[in-house]
Amino acid sequence: MFTYEYAEPTDQMLLNDILDLDTGMPVDLRTFLTRDLALVMQDRNEMAGRYTRDAQQPWLVCQLCGGAVMLVRTKDRRFHFRHHTAEEGTRGCPISTRGSFSADQINSMKYNAAKESSAHLRLKGIIRDSLVADHTCDEPQVEKVWRGMPVGERATWRKPDVQVEREGQRVAFEVQLSTTFLTEIVGRREFYRANGGAIIWVFQGFNPAETRTAHEDIFYLNNLNVFVVNEETLRRSQEANRMAFDCWYAIPHLKGRLIANEWIMEQVFLDQLTIDPVEQLVFYHDYRSRRTELLATLNSDSMRQAFHDFWTEYGASEEVEAKAVWTSLRDRMRVFNSELRLPKSHWEGPFHGAVSIILSARYGRPIGYRLPRLLDVTNVAFNSYKPYLMPFGWTLNAFEQNGLLLEQDKKGTWAKRRREIRDAIKNDENAFRRNREFDRLFAFLVPEIISNLVS
Repeated sequence: MFTYEYAEPTDQMLLNDILDLDTGMPVDLRTFLTRDLALVMQDRNEMAGRYTRDAQQPWLVCQLCGGAVMLVRTKDRRFHFRHHTAEEGTRGCPISTRGSFSADQINSMKYNAAKESSAHLRLKGIIRDSLVADHTCDEPQVEKVWRGMPVGERATWRKPDVQVEREGQRVAFEVQLSTTFLTEIVGRREFYRANGGAIIWVFQGFNPAETRTAHEDIFYLNNLNVFVVNEETLRRSQEANRMAFDCWYAIPHLKGRLIANEWIMEQVFLDQLTIDPVEQLVFYHDYRSRRTELLATLNSDSMRQAFHDFWTEYGASEEVEAKAVWTSLRDRMRVFNSELRLPKSHWEGPFHGAVSIILSARYGRPIGYRLPRLLDVTNVAFNSYKPYLMPFGWTLNAFEQNGLLLEQDKKGTWAKRRREIRDAIKNDENAFRRNREFDRLFAFLVPEIISNLVS
């Protein structure tokens, strides 16, 4: 089964002014919330995790009051920002996103109720009995406190559903049913990371075609591996004297310009899993490495062509599909060459204009613009992108486009402007001074002008 999903924002959002404290720049909400779903889910958890680790150093904040924000997913699986529940109503913000109960309170109620269900109790029993059958594990403990290192931080201690020590490694098992409780997920990950333990979230079933947010908050952070236990896995554990799981994992595939995930289910044992308490990963199949290898197999020519193809088809588009394809291309480019740093949105200025005029010069027709002729692009370049006119001119020369422009320039406007540009550059006029910000990208996109760029 193949899956590919991209995130979508809610139609109406109360909080529209969000600041990224890492960059000091406002967040473009439509861009941020319209990406590969995996990236949005990872950022959702990163926001919560950073606040949990240090509430004084949040990542994203409300520009109106400076309070930390969190990313919320609605029942229809769309996203919006709200004030962090710990700060809602404490900063006098004119925008309130608080209900009669906070999200934390509601999640806590649901979480505690779920832990008393018969399904939860039975899954804990299956985990315990499976560990008892595994001769490499010490005696498992059910609902016992896992103490943190400092006694003074007793309030932060955790009580996992089941815990065990195996070959010197402490492992906590937590049953995940159907409740969304991001703060619990993040809080437990950070606790076990700080105390040298690992956490395995265990499901009672999984269908990759019908995942819930509570599932995604876990498996998108766990190398896209999901572990299921049931009466059948218990039987296999007791027969093999090794704890058994049904493991669902994703294998990435390039499908055109997108990465689609193929979901596979395999019967595995605890001793086959990679456990990394530092990264808080427990996995059977290394999705992350496979994805990196897949993207790294792309050579310069194919990556360059993929970029050109994107700009030709989507450069003038702000549709949801264009944003999703750009996100995938951006991820592939990051792996291919980390120095070619691309913005989150291909519409970000002056990035969009600089790339569009260069590729238009490369192909002799408007690329990234809904314009009829290359001559119209020269008007845009002269009026709005003077700092990039030199590489624009080099590209025109490299691909012998000046004859085409002469044919289109019936009024001699471009010929006159070319003389004006040469004089302005010769006189070092400020408006025409070359901006080298995108030189690495220009060299990649149009290698024919590299010698000009480095001279």
